[in-house]
Amino acid sequence: MKLKTLFTTCNVQKLLESAKNAYNKCITCSTSLNAKALRGGTHIAQTDSPTKECLYKPLSTKDRRKKRPLLIAKYGMNCFWCGHSLTPETLTVDHYIPLSRGGSNRIENLRLACESCNQKRGNTMPEDTHQTIARRSRVRFPAHWGKPKYSFGQLVERGQIIGIEYQPPATRRACELGEGWHYTVLLNEQGYDVESFKESKIKPPTSEKINSKIDELKALIAFHQSSLMFLSKQLEDMEEL
Repeated sequence: MKLKTLFTTCNVQKLLESAKNAYNKCITCSTSLNAKALRGGTHIAQTDSPTKECLYKPLSTKDRRKKRPLLIAKYGMNCFWCGHSLTPETLTVDHYIPLSRGGSNRIENLRLACESCNQKRGNTMPEDTHQTIARRSRVRFPAHWGKPKYSFGQLVERGQIIGIEYQPPATRRACELGEGWHYTVLLNEQGYDVESFKESKIKPPTSEKINSKIDELKALIAFHQSSLMFLSKQLEDMEEL
């Protein structure tokens, strides 16, 4: 009786070990297949169904070249996400619904995008794309630096800020210029006179200077509006002829 019980126990242990080995072999095989598929350009995307997988291939270079003229004719030479003008060097084909989120390679799911927006977007869905691009476009710096008091393009007493630089302590430039935030200020808009100031030396502009700048910009806007009206009228006269 004892021998029979021992024999049965040994058989059970062997069965468990063989089942465990078979399971590990399946997992290894599945991982290997997925890795080969990824290396070969075939991706596995999860669909809405937890039990269903769909295979897809990225858009080939040949298909991209074929579909670019159609996309340019449909959307123009502008980035779909940021609106900036594109050139043949900066133009990329982007998937409106990312392939990894269930999108397809059909022309209806393709858009033109600049390389920067395409990379920053990643596999974000369309409704979250602008927020993702804005978040990944922010300038980041270590928290212990502290935030600069003034921003790029801001009007100050001596002119307009056109550059911002931080000098960390215990560096050669910090010994020469002083540590902390430094601002490059354009002193004269009609020329190229610039000067660097420490943050403690920067002062906000007076109200008179701000009002003068506002009046200057208003006059510039009025000039461009009148030019636009003149050109529109000229175009209408040409169309009537």
